[in-house]
Amino acid sequence: MAKILLVDDEPRIARVVRDMVEGADWQFAYADNGADALDAIAREAPDLIIMDVMMPKMDGFTACRELRARGVTVPVIFLSAKGDIVDKGVGFAAGGDDYMVKPFDPRELMMHIEAHLRRAAMRPTAAMPSTGTITVGRLSLDMAQHRATLGGEHVPLTPKEFKILATLAASPGTVLSREQLVEAAWGPEFVGETSSITVFIKKLRAKIEDDPTEPRIIETVWGIGYRLDPEACG
Repeated sequence: MAKILLVDDEPRIARVVRDMVEGADWQFAYADNGADALDAIAREAPDLIIMDVMMPKMDGFTACRELRARGVTVPVIFLSAKGDIVDKGVGFAAGGDDYMVKPFDPRELMMHIEAHLRRAAMRPTAAMPSTGTITVGRLSLDMAQHRATLGGEHVPLTPKEFKILATLAASPGTVLSREQLVEAAWGPEFVGETSSITVFIKKLRAKIEDDPTEPRIIETVWGIGYRLDPEACG
C-alpha cells in the first residue's frame, strides 16, 4: 500500500487530499510546514510527497533541496498559487518532479499521483543502468551511488540533474531531444512538458563547464536538443 505525505499549512487542502488519498486505499501522512516535513519523511518513509511552496518555518523549495541533499529520491509534487514559468523552473531545479497550481482539481492531482507511483515502480531502462559507472573522459557517473565526478572532483547534482547528465553521457556524441531528456528524468507521462529542461541544462553547465556562457561539454543543437561532447570531457 502506497503512503502519501502531504506538506501544506492549509486545513482545507489537508482535508481534500486526505479524503482523496484514503479513498484510494493509500496511507496518508501529514506535516504543516517544511521543517517538520523533514522529520516526517524520515519517520514515515512515504512513497510520494505533495509539497506546498509557501509555508511557515521552511518553504517547500528549501525543504525539497534539503531532502534531495539527504539522498531522498521519492517523487515530489509541488502545489503553489504561483503558476508562472519562473516559479516552475525554481521548483524543478530544487528537485521537484511535478508542479500543480492552486486551485487544482483533485481528479487531476490523483492522475499525477498515480503516474508518479507507476513510474517509481518501473525498473530502470537499459539505456540508464542502475549500477556500474558511466565514464566519458574525465567525467565519471557512479549509477549506484548517484555520484558524479569531473577530473576526480565531486560534482554535487540533484537527482534530476544526475539523470539528465547520465542520459547524455550514456550516448556521448548523440543528439538527444528535449522529449528524450524529459522522459529520462520525469517519465513518459511528461514528454510534452519540455520547457524546464533548459533550466536543468543551465544548472548542469554552471556545475561542469569551465565557462557556462560558452559551453563545450553539453552542446545545444538548435531546434533539436542537446549532446554531450566526448572530446570536451577530455
